[in-house]
Order: sequence, then structure tokens, then C-alpha cells
Amino acid sequence: MTRRFAFIALPLLLLAAGIVWILRGGEGPGPVELSGRGAHYAVVVALEPSAGPLEARVEIEPASPAEVSLFGVMPHMGHTTLEIPARDDGAGRYVARGELFTMPGAWEIRIRVRGAAGTEVIKVNTLVGK
Repeated sequence: MTRRFAFIALPLLLLAAGIVWILRGGEGPGPVELSGRGAHYAVVVALEPSAGPLEARVEIEPASPAEVSLFGVMPHMGHTTLEIPARDDGAGRYVARGELFTMPGAWEIRIRVRGAAGTEVIKVNTLVGK
């Protein structure tokens, strides 16, 4: 009897904990480091994924592109944010400041790199909290 009770009670407790977490607003993920690769460039994006203004740090390899910008896409909702230009921070590092996500949920960050090897858009995915 106690084993059957445990098989019923444990899932119910987990479900209740999930509901409480959602109702309290949940916690978004902390700072993340996302990486992606295209045909010509590799990128690493470091940011704290949250709605509203943020700072994103981007590292590009090879370290010689002329321009870097970012924009957010929420494919299942049809949202796209304005493209945010990143300023050169030296040796393949760039910093972008602005609103990349308009609401919590699953987002794609698209990094546009324009340089000597060509132009490409590299996608990375993240989950955005409150």
C-alpha cells in the first residue's frame, strides 16, 4: 500500500511544486554563454537572458569581421526585435546593448557578421525568463 501511495503522491507533489513555481513567476536562467558556428565564423554570446534592456558580449572567430549586430526572433509567436549593432571591444570581441527580447519564452538570437569572408547570420537558442 505504501509503495502504491508513493507512486501516486510523488508525481502529484512534483506537479504542485511546478504550479507554485509558475504562479510565483519562476526564475529565469542566470547568465548564459551560447555558441554557434556558420560557414565562415564561429560566435560565442554571453548574456543574461531576460526581457528588457540587456548587454550581450559577443566573441567572433576569426577575429577580423567589420560589423556585428544581433536581433531576437521568437518563431512560435512571430516576434522579431530590431537589429542591435554591436560596438568593437577589441580582438574579436563586441558589445551590444539594447532590447533583444520583448517577453519571456524560447527565443533565437541571430548574430549577423559582415566581414572579409562574407556576410552570414548565425543562430543560437535561449530561454528567456522574467
